[in-house]
Amino acid sequence: MVEIKEFHGLIYNQQKLSKLKVNFKDLICPPFDTISSSLHRSLLLKKYNFVNLELPKGTGQKKYQNAKKILSSWKRSKIIVEDDLPSIYLYSHKFSYPVGCEKQYTRYGIFCLIKADPSYTDIIPHEHTNPKPIEERAKLISALNAQTSSPFFIVEDEKKEFYNLLLKLAKPQYLFITTKDSLGDEHKIYKIVDSKLIGKIKDILKRKKLYIADGHHRYKVTCEYLKKNKKEYLLGYICSLEDEGLLILPTHRALAGSHIVEELKKYFDFLDWDGKSNVEIVFYHKGSFKTLKPKISFKDTAKIINNQPYFLLDRVLRELEGEKITQHIFYHQEIKEVVNFADKYDGCAFILPAVKKEEFSKVLKDKIIFPPKSTYFYPKVFCGFVFYEFK
Repeated sequence: MVEIKEFHGLIYNQQKLSKLKVNFKDLICPPFDTISSSLHRSLLLKKYNFVNLELPKGTGQKKYQNAKKILSSWKRSKIIVEDDLPSIYLYSHKFSYPVGCEKQYTRYGIFCLIKADPSYTDIIPHEHTNPKPIEERAKLISALNAQTSSPFFIVEDEKKEFYNLLLKLAKPQYLFITTKDSLGDEHKIYKIVDSKLIGKIKDILKRKKLYIADGHHRYKVTCEYLKKNKKEYLLGYICSLEDEGLLILPTHRALAGSHIVEELKKYFDFLDWDGKSNVEIVFYHKGSFKTLKPKISFKDTAKIINNQPYFLLDRVLRELEGEKITQHIFYHQEIKEVVNFADKYDGCAFILPAVKKEEFSKVLKDKIIFPPKSTYFYPKVFCGFVFYEFK
């Protein structure tokens, strides 16, 4: 059973910042793991931008000390305050995709406290994650005794109960923050304090399971911190799988070196591609695009392995290169980026389709975990609207 609750969020003091003539769009930032070095430098130029806490400047222990000093300073000067009422914060994000086109979407989700489930019984990872250092995130949480960015959770919602309730709650009387970012995306935060409305949200979610869409490492680190400090709840963002603004983008792959090309011919026929038709796997090498048609099927695995391109490619690469192959793969959502990588390192690229929502749901119901980097939930959840200091 999933347990959530309202909380006193740490928030920017809008009245004070208005007097200082600071626009809210200059306060928010993307999550730390999507901030490039150039964007980081740009955001740090904005005095009160949340990047100072989400991805503090400095090296080694100094950056955690910097974050702690800044948070303490902002709290003393009332730049950051604790919200007066325990709330659940509804977040709507209106955006265009591709960026700059006329087609627009709006995604709805809530920031709330979620009871940690370190056993992964009711809160379940949806894909395997690559080993990588998580020490830095643990140090930041310990320095601040706070979560600056939340894991992103998906809830199965076949009858759209959760989604339709959020649509009803996105009313002007609950509007708390509204702003636009540098891309023109519109962000709105609605503050829900009514106990009956909060009760409805709790009642729907307690009958569900949550799937970690993004932030697997953040969730793990936070669960460990909670256990160490004898606490139970963490900050999370929850969105319906049925949300019309929830986009799942593909993540393409590239490998350096040409040695694997001949080996792949044991598993696939290389066919001509017209550059237009939808196919499962497009293969790129030295200026040429081909489609890969499987020659074989793996008899010792679930049927999904042979029918779904992410599973099939993952299995083939592991057969050829061993279990550590995922540590050497270059991942990106843009085709041109994986193609450029392949050209630069005399390698090859694999261009894959997006995982469909119904496919995502079926895999999870079959209790199968996707290979690393199979999904890219878009857009990322921005930071700085509300965060949580552990009580």
